[in-house]
Amino acid sequence: MPTTRDSNAVQALQVVPFFANLPEDHVAALAKALVPRRFSPGQVIFHLGDPGGLLYLISRGKIKISHTTSDGQEVVLAILGPGDFFGEMALIDDAPRSATAITLEPSETWTLHREEFIQYLTDNPEFALHVLKTLARHIRRLNTQLADIFFLDLPGRLARTLLNLADQYGRRAADGTIIDLSLTQTDLAEMTGATRVSINKALGRFRRAGWIQVTGRQVTVLDRAALEALLVVPGEL
Repeated sequence: MPTTRDSNAVQALQVVPFFANLPEDHVAALAKALVPRRFSPGQVIFHLGDPGGLLYLISRGKIKISHTTSDGQEVVLAILGPGDFFGEMALIDDAPRSATAITLEPSETWTLHREEFIQYLTDNPEFALHVLKTLARHIRRLNTQLADIFFLDLPGRLARTLLNLADQYGRRAADGTIIDLSLTQTDLAEMTGATRVSINKALGRFRRAGWIQVTGRQVTVLDRAALEALLVVPGEL
């Protein structure tokens, strides 16, 4: 009979795109190779340039994936929560980490070693198609981020960030969608490639227009359509 540990590991695998459609016996076998890990708030899981080799599946908490530029500016690539995963690039090429991962709150993950992943891929070559599709989605997301930096102004980038966070962490309320995440202006600046001062001005504009509501570190999207209108790249009309 499966133990609680095995059941939790199976559940963690089944919500990850890499493994969501695998046969039950395959998931059960992979689940036995997972190792649970717990992290405190603000704990660095790995740094940019660290050796790779582990895939992380998030079962609890929120984790920030970021990159620091040569001039010391931090750029947030993603904020991940339960059901998300990270570290997948190292499973494929065994190269050093391409970003830094740090917890934003108490977090729990399951880890899978590269050796177990590669062995499964070798034994099940049809699984490679799932991997390729997942990596393609990852590349598309990065392409969108790059396009935003080059073609959208700051209000547009901030609007895109808030809409993405609302989709990922939104909780419906009577007056809009509450982003269930503690966000500072510095966090938003790092996610949009801006300064904290410019984010403060843009948030003020959004608040005065009635598009968002800010209570402490919590943002509520009140007018999604108005934010979406800011995503139009000049010249597209």
